Amino acid sequence: MLAQLISAHRSQIATLADAWLRAGAQSFSAWADGKPLAVWPAGTLIGEPDLRAAVQAPVGQSGELLVTGLAGPKAQARLIADAALLSHWSQLEAEMDSITNELIEAQDQILALYDLARSMRSHLSIPETLSALAREAARLVKTEAAAALMWPDGESPIVVQHPPNQTDAAWLLRVFTQMRARGRGLLLAREDAGGADLPAGIYNLFMAPIQIQSRITAALVVLNKPDGPFGSPDMKLTRAIAEQAGAQIENVQLYQEKLAQTRLETEMALARRVQMHLLPQQLPTLSGVDIFARTQPALEVGGDFYDLGHTPGGPLTFAVGDVSGKGISAALIMAMTRTVLRSAGRPVGARPAWPTPAEIMSRATEELYDDLTEVGMFVTVFLGQYDPQQRQLCYANLGHSPVIYRPAGGPTRLLEADGPALGMLPLNLSENQTTPFGPDDLLIVATDGFNEARNAAGDLFGYERLLALTEQTAARRADEIAGQFYAAVAEFSAGHSQDDDQTLIILKGMPT
Repeated sequence: MLAQLISAHRSQIATLADAWLRAGAQSFSAWADGKPLAVWPAGTLIGEPDLRAAVQAPVGQSGELLVTGLAGPKAQARLIADAALLSHWSQLEAEMDSITNELIEAQDQILALYDLARSMRSHLSIPETLSALAREAARLVKTEAAAALMWPDGESPIVVQHPPNQTDAAWLLRVFTQMRARGRGLLLAREDAGGADLPAGIYNLFMAPIQIQSRITAALVVLNKPDGPFGSPDMKLTRAIAEQAGAQIENVQLYQEKLAQTRLETEMALARRVQMHLLPQQLPTLSGVDIFARTQPALEVGGDFYDLGHTPGGPLTFAVGDVSGKGISAALIMAMTRTVLRSAGRPVGARPAWPTPAEIMSRATEELYDDLTEVGMFVTVFLGQYDPQQRQLCYANLGHSPVIYRPAGGPTRLLEADGPALGMLPLNLSENQTTPFGPDDLLIVATDGFNEARNAAGDLFGYERLLALTEQTAARRADEIAGQFYAAVAEFSAGHSQDDDQTLIILKGMPT
């Protein structure tokens, strides 16, 4: 049974295989009894499989799908869904074969439905399915023409005719509206009172409703029975074809939804990789300071960002930002803000001097205010510069929190913002703030994904826990402090999903 399924659905399964290969898999294969039935790329088997999922056949041979080169819960869930789809196809094949074998001698209509399913099942789009339905209905019911239409609520209608342009599509939609209001099939003939307004060239028709997810959103129309009026067997066969078509259309919709979901997941994974590559891939090494930076988006992509840069002879410039909102829109604003900040931080003039944090933020405000206002978003930014010669920290804070500073020997405190977030006003109100930064001084610039993390009861992690955690970990290296921050918030939020992006930059003064 599974081998027959693979053969019958090879093009569809090849489409699934191509999606896996585009997502980064090295190979995709279907197996039964320990033997490969089909392998993509053709003839390629690479190492041990990283993922596997069982394909259940109602009778006969069962098997499994194998994927090499991808791993993880999302990929496993996706493979299980693909296997479930093949199992469903196998179930449909078994049901059709069983019905055919039991009733073929007594019921000619079953054979017609079997032929219909065989001709339609390879189509993976709604227009293709409707076209095949109209063509096969005209052949099986033996009419001069047929039409299939679909008109879900709130969507544009689709009308397919065989042969094309047999009658006015708008008229067919009006008849469909009448039929849907009745809730049952509609028979019209020119010699009857109800068929008096039939268009030219149409002398009788029967319209059967097609239920999709328990709603009449489509119909099958057979037109012009050449050997007399539509009889009971004709209408019974048309209803049976329509019922079978409803199941096929639901399968096509399921496939299209899954394909769209797979495409979206692939695009989001690519967007995440791109966003992560926009962030510094290697932290600068600078005498006198220990540096750590990391971001952990709540979704595939996020609105938090960090940046660090150091040119010999200049200060270490670093920034942490948090765009309002999450997801794709925040990620786009994040990329734009990071680019503008980098450009604004470059020296200008005949005798270049490094712009101060306040000057950088003023330039960024001029560049971004109009765009941020247009989309109704803002960005909190903490931008600092560490001077290794003077061992001094200079910073500007536009609405960003939490920023934790602990000088050697304490006490730990929050550095408050002195200006509104970027995009709130057309000018920058923040000023340069300076403080010595020597051995064992500690600066932690985080985003509100830490202090606003919630537990299952809805309680916030809060500033007090962050300050206490800073005191407990201040003697450790920067990466160890960061590890404790992420672990403490994860433990506190156990049972509650991450609500917001979590980003950290940590600077700790070290002996030179």
